[in-house]
Amino acid sequence: MSSASQKGFAAIELLIALPVLLLILVAVIELSRMMLELNTLNKAVRIGARYASTQTDASGCGPVIAITSDIQKMVVYGTVNGNKSQLRNWQVSDVAVSCVDNQYVTVTTSYQFKPSIASTLPFSDASLTVPMSSSSIMRISQ
Repeated sequence: MSSASQKGFAAIELLIALPVLLLILVAVIELSRMMLELNTLNKAVRIGARYASTQTDASGCGPVIAITSDIQKMVVYGTVNGNKSQLRNWQVSDVAVSCVDNQYVTVTTSYQFKPSIASTLPFSDASLTVPMSSSSIMRISQ
């Protein structure tokens, strides 16, 4: 083949490869976002459990249960007086606080990760939403 008849082959190859490369790029970005949100979830639960474990006196679980709403706010908002969630569509009601044996406080939460591109697969009802959960247990300071 002469060079004159090969003009434009690179453009055609790019046209064929570009959708695949863009799909891979979007998948990597969404996976990175999911890992970032999971990390945020884990850190928030750990901070909430630490907050709960230090807000007590020698009476064990009583004070922890009394400030359950503050602990939930600390997890979701990052502060007791906050009003903006650290993650999109994450509610205070998604956080559970429990106390075991008057010694340990457990903070558990769940969250639904929704990709920003699409929430379902095209031409299908299959959901792309990924359920995530995190839990942290800390000994109550006495």
